[in-house]
Formats: sequence, C-alpha cells, structure tokens
Amino acid sequence: MLPRSASLALAAILALVVPACSRTVAEPEPEPPPAVSGGPVVAPLAWDVPAAWSALDVPRVGPRKALYKVPRVANDKEDVEVQVLWFGLGSNGDVEANFKGWFAQFDGDVGAKARRASFDVRGVPVETVDVVGTYTIALGPKTGAGRRAPVEMVKDGYRLLGAAVRTPDRGNWFFRMVGPDETVQSARSAFQRLLESVR
Repeated sequence: MLPRSASLALAAILALVVPACSRTVAEPEPEPPPAVSGGPVVAPLAWDVPAAWSALDVPRVGPRKALYKVPRVANDKEDVEVQVLWFGLGSNGDVEANFKGWFAQFDGDVGAKARRASFDVRGVPVETVDVVGTYTIALGPKTGAGRRAPVEMVKDGYRLLGAAVRTPDRGNWFFRMVGPDETVQSARSAFQRLLESVR
C-alpha cells in the first residue's frame, strides 16, 4: 500500500493525463489573419510569344514580368534578350524616364537620334524607340556625377528596340529587346507582332 502522500501525487498526475489521452476531437487551428493588400490588384497584360523565342525564369518579385531569349543569327556571337517590365501604377512607370535610362546604357547621345514611332492596339497607345551603337553593361555600382560604373563591358554594334504600352487602367508596360544588331533586326517583325497582340 502506497503512503498517503504518494497516493495523492499519483491521483493528481492521473487527473492531468487521463483527460489529455481521452480527447478524440482535435481543436480547430486558429484562422490565419486576412492577407494585407499592398495596393490595387491589377490584371496583368497578355501577349503572344513568337514560337522561336525561349521563355526564361524571372524572379517572383520585382519589375521584370517576363524574359525571353532570341537565338542569334548569322555572324552574331550572342543571343538577344527580350524583357517585359512593369513598375506599377506610380511614377516609376514614367515612359520618358525609362526610355532615357535605356539610352544612357549606350555611349554618346543616342536618344537624340533615336527612331520613334507610335500606333494603337485595340485603342491602347504604343510608343516605340529604336537605337543602335556601343552598349555598355555595368560590372559594378554606378558612381560619380555621370553615374557610370568604374568597370563596364562594352558591346559594339548593339541595337535596342523598345516599346511602352500605355494601358488606361494597368499602368505602362515596357518591352525591351537588346542585343547584336543583326539578330535584333531579324527579330524586328516578330517583336512588332508581339506588340500588336497585347491585350
């Protein structure tokens, strides 16, 4: 026979353990808090991708919404890249500011001699730019008054075809094809068809 103090301790333990073991219905998980919206939900733009272009992975966050590789042609030594960019509904989507930033990636004042055009796709204005020259790729942070990187990769004979699709309710969407001139020229009609397919 157990001493009285041991019996009381055993009874206290059983009182705690038995109800926990006999519980058969799991308590419901607390509901997660409602998602916090970071701004208005905007339906993405859609377009038709040329069959010869290969889609590449893009980050889930950030302005880059799609990335394609256009195979090189003839004597070009590199493929061409096509980016689709969206900066939201704010000032980061300013068309002229983005075009100016693209022109700044070339040596000299290519913006002054850029070929520009505009057309409508189902009532949506599209503006295009076309420049060719020496393209520079920064290999480090841009510093100084001229905002140039101390080390840059230089690509001669590069062409940029760019476009801004000015939607009335989804902000401005940017399409940017850059690479060796001959390959970009060969993909010009495909790029135009893509722009004409936006919806």
